Amino acid sequence: MNTHKTLVTIIQSSLILLGSAYVALAQPTLRFAFGSCNDQNKPQAYWQTISDAKPDVFIWTGDNVYADTDDPAIFRAVYDLQLGHPEYQAFVRSVPTIIGTWDDHDFGLNDGGKEFHAKELAKAELFRFLNVPENDLARGRLGVYMSRLYGNGTQRVKVILLDTRWFRDPLTRTAPPNPRYLPSEDGDVLGEEQWTWLRQELSRNEADFHVIVSSIQVVAREHRFEKWANFPSALNRLYDLLSETRPNRPIFISGDRHVSEISEETVDGYERPIIDITSSGLTNVWSGMSDEVNSRALGPKMGVPNFGVIDFDWSSDGPRAILSIRDMRGRTLQEIDVR
Repeated sequence: MNTHKTLVTIIQSSLILLGSAYVALAQPTLRFAFGSCNDQNKPQAYWQTISDAKPDVFIWTGDNVYADTDDPAIFRAVYDLQLGHPEYQAFVRSVPTIIGTWDDHDFGLNDGGKEFHAKELAKAELFRFLNVPENDLARGRLGVYMSRLYGNGTQRVKVILLDTRWFRDPLTRTAPPNPRYLPSEDGDVLGEEQWTWLRQELSRNEADFHVIVSSIQVVAREHRFEKWANFPSALNRLYDLLSETRPNRPIFISGDRHVSEISEETVDGYERPIIDITSSGLTNVWSGMSDEVNSRALGPKMGVPNFGVIDFDWSSDGPRAILSIRDMRGRTLQEIDVR
């Protein structure tokens, strides 16, 4: 299925206002692609497949590289290796806009949070990699959260890039084998400064769709790895915030897991469940999770290299988004319709 239409006009200027960059695109359909878990040391030929999908925007959802270091020289070398891949360079030239956030390995510490001492170094390298403008308000804040607004007139999509690392409280886990993270009942993910900002972003409700980027899964609860459900109070606060502010058509996109899946959760105030579409990974996948339970999943986990696509369409009866997971031959593995 291909509902993408050629980009007609890109207004070359952008306005940084209240932390949001507005980019006007004169077209009835907008296509996003996204992905996570990319090992800079592995072959990168798949970028051509994503480029062939002709996204208007590509979103890194975390683990954009595997740095796992607090050494400035190593951090720089890891990102330079990724930037130097000819396939990625061609991809950057082919896609109008590339944005993103981080997860743990590009943050610098596996499963790390606010305790990591090299956060400023990691932020500087991520923003260099993403070419974040020098006047972007995110550069003056703690963390890497930011928002972007795409579209034209009343046909707009807002992207809210969360930072699930900088402020996140520590976790403890059980002993091997198969260690499991224990719930941190009062622990937080975002920090008060980011919660305040998120409330403002959602309250504006200035778009037909709100794509909320979380590096870790929001909806899945049962698995033993990192997830919002490890912080029950924070997860409830997130859902309560959606119920209170009622942004139009919120959609979560996530990564981290080395498998892809689509999950749903019922949230007060919305007629249909909220979707969390997980694309992971571009290079790193783990087929051994096939027997893992996710009571909120809409289909099976897929342990093959993959990327996500969202087509936003205003040409039919009301705003519509088609969410899909695709393999590295461009074939659709799973798809869902959001209206």
